[in-house]
Amino acid sequence: MYENQSNNEYEKISHTLINNINFFLVNLTYRTPHTHRDFEILQVIEGKLHVKTLTEDFIVGPGEIVLFNPNTFHMLYSVQNACVVLAIQADPSFCAAHYPAIQHIQFDTANVTSITPFPEALDMIRVCLNLGYHYYQNSKGFELRCMSDLYRLFSYFISFVPYHMENEWSVFHSKEKEMRFTRIVNYIHRHYTEKITLSSLAEAENLSMTYLSHLFKDAAKMSFQEYLNSLRFEHALLLLKKTNMSITDICLESGFSDSKYLNRRLKAFCNLSLKDFRNADSNSGKNPTNNEDRQFIYTPEEGLEILQKHYHFDCDT
Repeated sequence: MYENQSNNEYEKISHTLINNINFFLVNLTYRTPHTHRDFEILQVIEGKLHVKTLTEDFIVGPGEIVLFNPNTFHMLYSVQNACVVLAIQADPSFCAAHYPAIQHIQFDTANVTSITPFPEALDMIRVCLNLGYHYYQNSKGFELRCMSDLYRLFSYFISFVPYHMENEWSVFHSKEKEMRFTRIVNYIHRHYTEKITLSSLAEAENLSMTYLSHLFKDAAKMSFQEYLNSLRFEHALLLLKKTNMSITDICLESGFSDSKYLNRRLKAFCNLSLKDFRNADSNSGKNPTNNEDRQFIYTPEEGLEILQKHYHFDCDT
């Protein structure tokens, strides 16, 4: 069932220019659910970003910062238009020589600027932007400046963001559980238009249906069937807007057995019939309507030009 699955559990990160650290500036509309082994810091440069993790659902705007623990399942999509995001990814061992505890810290929220006192939040925003700016500027000694600012940024996280310490056993246990859930969700995202049952997933994972049902509900904050139907519904909306397929064919293509459920869900969603929705203008700011990444990464030259425009963040030039 899960052939070649290990290739899809993690976002593969290639650390460049500075050991154990990676930077990139991305124009993002939608990023499929994923996880990776690094801390990931995201700063919105332009637009608004909708963030979903297993336990949180929030929107951040220009300057605001998001922090993901290693191995944290998350998805991202822009609100209305595509947004520009600075991403900084750091191996958990990047400062272990000076602060060994970093390898066992689990921050309790990803929405870090929202809970940081205003003066420190502003300084945190400036430091984060400086990191990207100096990285892309690539001037002599930039590596030292970037590492200095990254240490400073994490000192703010440690001071103002709630966290807990996990021992090696609990880390293994929680990560194993999250990896299992991520593996299942990745499979669902590739096969949701096909016949998928909770019993078949439980059998493949050697779990009871009851345990898997509770695991899914706790992690996704909705039942397995609700999650599956949401994916199918989004796929059906895309086909309604972008193709001339018949309603029957759209239902079959999306994994629904008939149009009655699709019609009821659409009525609840936007109070439109299937026909009216097909003729209506596209709704902006809604959840993405397919499960493919929609993003592109700027070149270093493009990234530097974009960051130089944002002097209102008090970039240290």
